[in-house]
Amino acid sequence: ITESLTNLIWAPLKDGLKSVSLSANWMWPAKNDGENARLYEAVKSISEFAIELGINVPTGKDSMSMKQKYKDKNVLAPGTVIISSVGHCNDITKIVEPVFKRNGGHIYYINLSEDAYKLGGSSFAQTQNKLGSEAPRVNDSYKLKNVFNSIQQLIIENKISAGHDISAGGLITTLLELCFSDNNLGAEINLTELVENDIIKLLMSENSGLVFQSSDDSIVHFFLDKNIHCIPIGTVKESNELNITNGTQKYIFDIPQLRDAWYE
Repeated sequence: ITESLTNLIWAPLKDGLKSVSLSANWMWPAKNDGENARLYEAVKSISEFAIELGINVPTGKDSMSMKQKYKDKNVLAPGTVIISSVGHCNDITKIVEPVFKRNGGHIYYINLSEDAYKLGGSSFAQTQNKLGSEAPRVNDSYKLKNVFNSIQQLIIENKISAGHDISAGGLITTLLELCFSDNNLGAEINLTELVENDIIKLLMSENSGLVFQSSDDSIVHFFLDKNIHCIPIGTVKESNELNITNGTQKYIFDIPQLRDAWYE
């Protein structure tokens, strides 16, 4: 749910989060040992979270026989729900694009998950042929609602220059993608204030969050007044490098080279 909302957040919606409706596509191997109980738990969790956010799930699709029978065995598909979000955008000219602007101001980060950086279920874990045992949660529905509507307000007031959610690939993918759409565009990033020494967890975990750019120097105080921790993490520069510092650790990423790999 949170990822679907952070994909939608950069378009100004008529009534903020209240404008959003969700669609749920359930794919589950029901009527097999333990699966109905797991399905019930998942439906209950999504229902409660949506109610806390004040949004509805009026439609969807169910595929409840996700089981393949072979001569010597049965294979169950993993229980899965795909969430899509839709909302009424009332000004397409104010949609925030996912590319840093040279004179767009400082770069900021908001961690929406309120959880430790975890690699379970991440793209990084899959590259290591692993799943992991702990995936990051979203622990505070009120904060998600608060951040969503606050970002919407700033978009309407033209105070956000660029923005991107953190999802598949983690923070490093988000930062690189914000540089990919232009030439000779890089960034100087300092993640020390995020307080995570493990650089792999910090860059590769898929904790829900936002990275955005704003030229409004009072934006940290704007979020502070709303009890939201917004962290300045860097600046844009004319360069083909993304430089990342975390405490005493320093890393340099070649943007054109990684852009080519990303396109492949």
